[in-house]
Amino acid sequence: MTASAFPPTADLGSAWLCPITDDARRTLAAVLATMAPWSTLAIPEDGLSRFLAGGDEGTRQYAITVDGATAGVVCTRFPWLKGPYVELLAVLPGHQGHGLGTKALTFVEAEAKRAGARNVWVCASEFNGLARRFYERRGFVEVGTLPDLVTDGFAEVLFRKALA
Repeated sequence: MTASAFPPTADLGSAWLCPITDDARRTLAAVLATMAPWSTLAIPEDGLSRFLAGGDEGTRQYAITVDGATAGVVCTRFPWLKGPYVELLAVLPGHQGHGLGTKALTFVEAEAKRAGARNVWVCASEFNGLARRFYERRGFVEVGTLPDLVTDGFAEVLFRKALA
């Protein structure tokens, strides 16, 4: 099982997952750097841009697009502890509240099941109550706290969803 188990593009109904273009990467990095949790964790735009450029084997970086416009991003690492790890899931302001995050997460779960994975993993910053509730409402269970994982002084919460 490798990242290639995930298709290069995916139809989410009202949105698409597609490879991140340079323009989308710049847009995403600029906006994410101003949003919590990245702004709180002091993750700079250039760091986000490098991360979104990918290049690490075992990862997939998808832009979430709606009517051709960049609406968000989902990045996965696969394999990781018998399933994919969602390294980043974000929906840009103006596109939030329309189910795009749920659709992207549902896609990851379906592809993981198709590839025979047993789990889906994700971390959320301990202070990010909205993200934590988002994952819990979708069946993820908190399995541990990782202090100073991303930035000193902040803890990340690891969540697991066991796939049936």
